[in-house]
Amino acid sequence: MRCASLVNNDIKPWDNLNHLKMSRPASGSKTVKKSMPATAQRPIKTASKVHPKTGAKGEAKTETKSTARDAFMKKVQICMTTYNYADDTVDAKGKSERLTAINDLQAMLNDQRCVVSNILPNLELVMEMIEKNIFRPLPNKKKSTNLGMSETGIEQEEQIDPSWPHLQGIYEFFLQLVLNDAIDVKSMKVHITPRFIQSFLELFDSEENYERDYLKNILHKVYAKLVPRRKMIRKAMNDCFLALIHENYKFNGAAELLDILAAIISGFAIPLRDEHVTFFKMIIIPLHKVQTSSFFFEQLLRCSMLFLSKDRNLAIPLLQGTLKYWPFASYLKETLFLTELQEILEVCEVSKIEALVPKLFKRIVKCISGSHLQIADRAMCFFENDFFLNILKSYKEVTFPMIIPTVVHLADNHWHTILRESLVALKTILKEIDPYAFEQALAQEKKSKELRVTQDPEERKRLDDKWAKLSAEVKKKHPDYQEPDVPFTMKHLVATYNELYAKIYDKEKYVSI
Repeated sequence: MRCASLVNNDIKPWDNLNHLKMSRPASGSKTVKKSMPATAQRPIKTASKVHPKTGAKGEAKTETKSTARDAFMKKVQICMTTYNYADDTVDAKGKSERLTAINDLQAMLNDQRCVVSNILPNLELVMEMIEKNIFRPLPNKKKSTNLGMSETGIEQEEQIDPSWPHLQGIYEFFLQLVLNDAIDVKSMKVHITPRFIQSFLELFDSEENYERDYLKNILHKVYAKLVPRRKMIRKAMNDCFLALIHENYKFNGAAELLDILAAIISGFAIPLRDEHVTFFKMIIIPLHKVQTSSFFFEQLLRCSMLFLSKDRNLAIPLLQGTLKYWPFASYLKETLFLTELQEILEVCEVSKIEALVPKLFKRIVKCISGSHLQIADRAMCFFENDFFLNILKSYKEVTFPMIIPTVVHLADNHWHTILRESLVALKTILKEIDPYAFEQALAQEKKSKELRVTQDPEERKRLDDKWAKLSAEVKKKHPDYQEPDVPFTMKHLVATYNELYAKIYDKEKYVSI
């Protein structure tokens, strides 16, 4: 009976070999030897393993990878499809599927195994999908007929590009792709070509603020990650700024590019290399003359000051450029220039600015004596700065004759009460510095004639007569000449001295030809 139990179909020897040990015969009994049947041998392991989840054999794991890869490729192809986003009712299903595919691609970046197995081998296709989405003609927003915030004081609702919800997912995917550790430099740098960077920088002219923020973050991360491409990126940015300075008057992404440059400049080694000094003189300084510089002046000032923190000798070229490109028709830009000028003077060495002192103080005096109250008030703040007062005292032989007659005149005649009180206090300070030089400067008032605010009626009449005489001579030589409609004729009311009178010699030169 004991031997018969061994061949019982309910007990399989390869499943529980310990059954034989438990069924030993009692002591003294005879042991019957019986060979194990061939079917009871332990099975040999083969490659066709049973899958723990699906129950499939052999190629189950390979098929799973292939299915995941096919699903990934399908989502990429869906994201490559573009639609007309201006009308929400057209292709609504396709647009919804596209948004779902974009979200799925972003989720894949969180799985490093998926990145290595699917995204990295197909990086060329992924970059092609990104380029097809973001490299497009930039839309022009329709200008609203409503008044802006500057006129009403109320912030208007900003118009958003209808395609932005679809583009935002692509930008977010691109940003996370660059930040992903599995995407190595060797694989990524193949796709970051000069053509790609040039097209990418053109997108900075977008009027969509959110898009420019994404572009700034992506370009900054690409610059930080791809060290072999840094020089190429800087060159492309230089070309973009040169076009802004010499060809275009407006570039929406100038502030964002300067933000990136500020981070780059802060990492420059000391002493600065020649190419960095050339960039400062050929790009940073001429950017001050751009008509729309007030929109990115804060970032431009930061870049300028970062350069001066690396090399104080650059303060002199910057001071020369500031005085050279001084605005003449924008009180806002003039106020910004005064702010930068004060910061530059705090870095300059007094002994090195002797040649620029006449131009500097002529500009300050003109700002004080100007008709715009904010500019005059901002210029008066210079005299509260110890660095500026030190320059004033060091070169008082030049500065006193230029500034004292104007200050004395305005202290008695300025139309604004508060500013007139400040001018009276400044007059007292200047007199305390050197009473003899103060009196001597008042005696040389004729030298500061061109800096006066008002004009004598007799001198005004003499210049008007001279202008009329010159106009008559021009008409004799050129009968078709028409006198320009300018604010310094008898037909217009001019309350203060106009500098255009001083340029009457241009007309004399024209007559003598």
